[in-house]
Amino acid sequence: MRYYATIRAASVLVGLLALTKTGYGLDCDLCYGEEDCSLGLDVPVVQCDEEAVQLTNGSLASFIRPLRNALPTKHHHYECVHVRATSVSGHVFLFTRGCVHQLEEGRHFCSLPHAAFQGSLECVACVGDRCNNVPVRQEGSGAMTRRSSLISLAVCSLLALSLFTLAAPHS
Repeated sequence: MRYYATIRAASVLVGLLALTKTGYGLDCDLCYGEEDCSLGLDVPVVQCDEEAVQLTNGSLASFIRPLRNALPTKHHHYECVHVRATSVSGHVFLFTRGCVHQLEEGRHFCSLPHAAFQGSLECVACVGDRCNNVPVRQEGSGAMTRRSSLISLAVCSLLALSLFTLAAPHS
């Protein structure tokens, strides 16, 4: 009986890991502009779907031109993005958070070519609920904000710990 409960718990964890890795049911911050995207945890959240992707792509297409064309993507596999472009004078002229399709062929959203400008670009593409809620860099701070998806790492660690515990001989 205990063996079956253990197997069931392990399969649930594997299922959750699969959901995290593919982007199904992914919740991302969705905002446009410095005022809306600077609300911290109060930024609106959307569950990624085709409509959310279209909204995000539409807001970024003039800056990231490949979004105007059909890119090779994984249909119904999403990731969260955070894109913030600041001029050398400190003016934030683009700030978007939302959902995009995961790209095929090992391509990464943040490596897509963008319009040339002088200043700094923050780009984060990640898979994990609200992983695009990147803290806004304070004025005068020279360090760019970078964030990786720690949620996937945490889920993998929990899965490994659970499997180790299940495999250990019990007295």
